[in-house]
Amino acid sequence: MSHLAVVSQVSFAVPVGNDSSTLTTSLFKTQNVRFADKSWAPLLAVNLKSRNSQSRNRYAVCMSVQQASRSKVAVSPLELEDAKEPPLNIYKPKEPYTATIVSVERVVGPKAPGETCHIVIDHDGNVPYWEGQSYGVIPPGENPKKPGFPHNVRLYSIASTRYGDSFDGKTASLCVRRAVYYDPETGKEDPSKNGICSNYLCNSKPGDKVQITDFNFLTSW
Repeated sequence: MSHLAVVSQVSFAVPVGNDSSTLTTSLFKTQNVRFADKSWAPLLAVNLKSRNSQSRNRYAVCMSVQQASRSKVAVSPLELEDAKEPPLNIYKPKEPYTATIVSVERVVGPKAPGETCHIVIDHDGNVPYWEGQSYGVIPPGENPKKPGFPHNVRLYSIASTRYGDSFDGKTASLCVRRAVYYDPETGKEDPSKNGICSNYLCNSKPGDKVQITDFNFLTSW
């Protein structure tokens, strides 16, 4: 793996004596900086012009220092970086994957209009995705419009990269706004009409199970 380099320049003034040869000898004793298998020597510029008689023997010396940055962080797992096609239809609504809630964190202030939560889901690498894809979430319970059947799938755009919050390709994050209904006449909240899936996700706790599906729609490119 190659090393990336960042170039910075450091300038400073050095008072020297009358003997310019002393200046040259001492400066070129500086060791070269090595990075990316190449050697880079200091770049020197000497200003021999004096501003006045008192500073006639003082010279401005500029040195350009090449600094090597750290190596690129290894991507794990690498196969996610080299994937040629987005993963599609691995888990469908009739056969969802049971994932685990890792954390639920409110990401808006206490006085914000509404509540939005950052939800991390552990899928153990079994439901991979690309940036821009969505997860389907099936809330628990029975569909009131279809007794005996589960709720319909709700789609949520995935808010993390394909590597997840832990950079191991085993988690995904959703940013979910709790859907709350207020009666226009009374101005009071009506819990019976609140969003089923958004409230289920925002109310979930670490360790809770959640049924998810992958969806073959890229919300953005």
